[in-house]
Amino acid sequence: MQNYNDKKSSYVDINECTSRGACSISPTIVSLEVLCVKFLQNLAYYILKLEDLGAENEQIKLEIIRVLASLVSVNEFSEVQLHSIIVREYFMLEEAVKTYTNLCRKNNIIPKLLKKITGFSASTTVSQSISVGEKLFLSKYKNKSSDIKNLTEILNIVIKSLSINLVKINDFNESDNEVYHLVLETLDMYNSKNIKSEEISEKISQLAYADKNLQLKISNLLIQHFGKISEVKVSRSSRRGKAILVSGNSFFDLKNVLEAAKDKDIDIYTHSNLLITHALDRFKKYPNLKGHYGDTTENCILDFATFPGAILLTKNSRNNTEYLYRGRLFSNDYIIPNGVIQIKNDDFSGLIEASLLAKGFSSGKIKEDLYLGFEENELIAKLNQIANSLANKTIKKLYIVGTDAHSEFQREYFKEFFENLKDDEFVLSFSYFGKKDNIYTVNIGNYMPLATKILKLLFDNYSISENNIYFFFTNCDVMTISSIVMIKNLNAKNIYMTSCSPTLVNPSVFETFRKKYGINITNEPIKDLKIMREG
Repeated sequence: MQNYNDKKSSYVDINECTSRGACSISPTIVSLEVLCVKFLQNLAYYILKLEDLGAENEQIKLEIIRVLASLVSVNEFSEVQLHSIIVREYFMLEEAVKTYTNLCRKNNIIPKLLKKITGFSASTTVSQSISVGEKLFLSKYKNKSSDIKNLTEILNIVIKSLSINLVKINDFNESDNEVYHLVLETLDMYNSKNIKSEEISEKISQLAYADKNLQLKISNLLIQHFGKISEVKVSRSSRRGKAILVSGNSFFDLKNVLEAAKDKDIDIYTHSNLLITHALDRFKKYPNLKGHYGDTTENCILDFATFPGAILLTKNSRNNTEYLYRGRLFSNDYIIPNGVIQIKNDDFSGLIEASLLAKGFSSGKIKEDLYLGFEENELIAKLNQIANSLANKTIKKLYIVGTDAHSEFQREYFKEFFENLKDDEFVLSFSYFGKKDNIYTVNIGNYMPLATKILKLLFDNYSISENNIYFFFTNCDVMTISSIVMIKNLNAKNIYMTSCSPTLVNPSVFETFRKKYGINITNEPIKDLKIMREG
């Protein structure tokens, strides 16, 4: 059999780093992000002060959450875009300070004001803002240990994950004031000069716990709004004709596009995290929803560049578009990338017109279908069976494999891993399929809230802290980091994951994360299995 190292060297994953030839964020963008977050921290301070005085502003709180969620894809923003966000934050901060001062005066209270951000005003230019951000960046970790620096960055990652999920529940017209308040408290914590590592670690745990509860809430809201999930076969083929590609995370945006185009001769295809919609009952009523396009989630360059129609980047999409064709990329997101046409008030007429003007598919391309979703009763019965088999030791080890990283490297890893399973070992996979009876795959289309719900069902009947449970995280993103903290809080013992790209997590931060939470890095399938069996 071919050695895994040989296989490893023969596969090159297509990702944004290899496609663009760089795996870093511009220093100027980093400086502007630091300035942007500093304004959010100051805003959080005054919002909390105003709440203490009985004054609340839900719109500003939502604005803070949206910016934090958007900063997940900060490398997509131009300097001008980030500067415009900062200016907007500046005016919100000025208004908050004014309101707070007036309320203090009215109540005969001496106001406690933060020091203003030096060097910034309404007329500050982009280049001047970069200079301000650079100074903030240099002073940010001055006289702080590397442990404090790295824990702070881990906290920043988890707060972004939490913000993304707050935006998602907002899409369902829901909110969670307790979690909003936790985010504000976390941001305000940065205004203190003497933060201890124990405080940061505790805040990371609190945020991850809140993130877990939000994911469970999102999973329930999904079913309430779009019907139950069933097991379906999803087409990955295309057919001749005009087409629209809908990418990102917003189920409501997809539904609105399907409604807007239902009387047009236009086929609609999903992309990235919208795959799961094909398994939801209420999306099955749309005959113009033809299938799922592309093999990748975050790595969209090839998918977008080869799609011959108009493309919608839905709310909170995380897609690189810098080098893609102009004129047929649209978005109604809070912040849109350069070269993308903004959609306002859910008016998709421009998107539809662009799809009709585009060449469309000149001929269809046949690709293998994929299986998605699950039958709820069958899933619950299977989870109960797994829990019982673990309890009576019929299953000696359970390996839980995460969502699909769309990586040839990882696909080969788990193919060999599955081939070498023993009969008394079992795999619960949320992505990769195997042909053995002791492999049970539930393809949830990379929709993490569903994975969280399914795992809760399993571990309601068997302790997650047992030594014979092994978790494999196949992606490295903000949701992954938050999820790992979440299950470590529940005393999960054995966690494996792929290494993080430097463009996603600074290597020093990742090393601190790995050591603090006892993370093992996947190596070779047979070697990893040997270590787990001997452990």
